[in-house]
Amino acid sequence: MASSMSFVHLKLRSSLKALVTGFEGWQGRVNPSGKIALELDGKEFEGLSVIGKELPENFYELPGVLRDLVRRIKPDILICSGWDYVSKIKVEKIGLNVMNSVFDDKIVPDNYGQKPMGERIIPRGSPALEASFPAELIVENLNRIGIPAYVSYHAGTHCCNTVMYSALYFLKKTKPKSIAGFIHLPPIEEMGLTRESVTPMPLEREREAMESALITCRDYLNSRRRGVITGSKAIKQLATKHTARGKRGS
Repeated sequence: MASSMSFVHLKLRSSLKALVTGFEGWQGRVNPSGKIALELDGKEFEGLSVIGKELPENFYELPGVLRDLVRRIKPDILICSGWDYVSKIKVEKIGLNVMNSVFDDKIVPDNYGQKPMGERIIPRGSPALEASFPAELIVENLNRIGIPAYVSYHAGTHCCNTVMYSALYFLKKTKPKSIAGFIHLPPIEEMGLTRESVTPMPLEREREAMESALITCRDYLNSRRRGVITGSKAIKQLATKHTARGKRGS
């Protein structure tokens, strides 16, 4: 999508840097978040360079991995992602300082057999941290382009929450003017997960959602730093693309 889209030209002294993370495959299943993070690695949007990384599904390694990535890359934008039993894009607002292996109302170990129960992610960290990226604006722009999304105030307590809290904690300490948050993606058909209340989303659409979130964060940072609103054309072009796709019945 990025190569076919003409973005709003921004006269910036230097490109912003974004770090996007997703997870490795989970319990033998492909993880859409990891696939998208790797697909976005090296992408260039107007005024934005993207680095994509796949993370281990490992409770105890994740805080250190996020700390090292943040210190080395020093991103302006950090968007972490994972999947959940949802049919819409779920944009998270709150990360909790707790690791708990209960997922979907049962104890589910990480990929390495670890099952923490109520442990702190950062021993001296605050009980909760709020996402610093513009969650409501991301959701507004996603719905505008035809990708259903909503704001959530609970990212769970499994590995996704561990990543979210760690990202917010270490970015605030390393580069406090940067923005960060977490996005939950629906399962994709390839995962083979069936549940009446959950409708899988095509991987391409989830990738477009992540790209839209990056564009929104880029424009939010530029407007905050320079006092001008930018990028409306990019969002409108995404909306036009989805409208045309709907008319073709695809």
